Amino acid sequence: MADILLKRDSMLAATYVPNTFIDEYMTHADGEFVKIYLYLLRCMNNPDTVFSISDIADKFDYTEKDVTRALKYWEKMHLLRLEFNSREELTGICLSDFTDSAPFQAAAPKAPGNSQDSRSGPQLPKRTEYTKHQLLAFSEDETVKELLFVTERYLGHPLNNTEIQTILYWLDKLGFSQDLIEYLIEQCIAKNHSSIRYMDKIAMSWAEAGIRTLTAARQEAGTYNSTVYAVQKAFGISNRSLAGAEIDYVKKWSDDFGFSDEIISLACQKTILSIHQISFEYADTILESWKQQNAHTVNDIRLLDAQYQEAKAKKYAASKTAPVRTAKGTLATGFSNFTQRTYNYEELERELLSHAR
Repeated sequence: MADILLKRDSMLAATYVPNTFIDEYMTHADGEFVKIYLYLLRCMNNPDTVFSISDIADKFDYTEKDVTRALKYWEKMHLLRLEFNSREELTGICLSDFTDSAPFQAAAPKAPGNSQDSRSGPQLPKRTEYTKHQLLAFSEDETVKELLFVTERYLGHPLNNTEIQTILYWLDKLGFSQDLIEYLIEQCIAKNHSSIRYMDKIAMSWAEAGIRTLTAARQEAGTYNSTVYAVQKAFGISNRSLAGAEIDYVKKWSDDFGFSDEIISLACQKTILSIHQISFEYADTILESWKQQNAHTVNDIRLLDAQYQEAKAKKYAASKTAPVRTAKGTLATGFSNFTQRTYNYEELERELLSHAR
């Protein structure tokens, strides 16, 4: 096979990527993590760039948790440092000098059974492609056969190699039980996420959180039960469960915004009073506004409401006292709203005289 020569036709703006990153870090990292890091390098070439977690998520069509997970991964690799304020909000990202970074091997996954380095956090087993011989051995296992059958029923199509490899990784490497995997798939399908890639993200987040049993997964999901109930009650939803997109809103309000059930419920009530229908989008705008104005308690919101009503009253009073000009440019009086009539006084005088006779 002939050698391939790389050439450049133009001198375009470029981003510097250290060879150390390519040689020692990139090959071991998740592709999504690599994209995030390269984007950070790109932004460093433009000091005026201002961005947020949500901006990065929108750019790559990731979830905000995906972006946060990537940033934490590179922090564990000592390639960047995350800075937070007193409210645990991310305020800065400082890229480290590669000469000061610890070698990648120092953070590589440890063998099973070894204690984990608390500085690096939990390390997950490396993914490997199962061979045909291994797949054949798995296919003879009753648990695997039942699990793959149930998954096909959920997804509605025969499983391809990627899907089978992913499920076996959960079962074989992550140590998930059959019940836990079925629960994972069931929850994703209920939220209208049938992609094995999306399910794998959830599985990895559970593994990183140490969730290995069905009981632990249900407890994790149950942390949102009180908030979900508060939202359903405020919106008057009693005949159905919340859809996946609606649950995402609830998690956003609770996790990302940090609002209590009481405040979230209040936003839903205001939504009903304002537009007389259920709208998670409208409630989201209310909570977004409160967050921007740093209102996190009922008293904060009451103060905002009072300020709004006062400003509204002043605006109304000003509109009533302000002079209004007519089409001819003259100032309107209190009687200007009536149609002005014109009279032929000579005609009226003749009419009166004729009646007098």
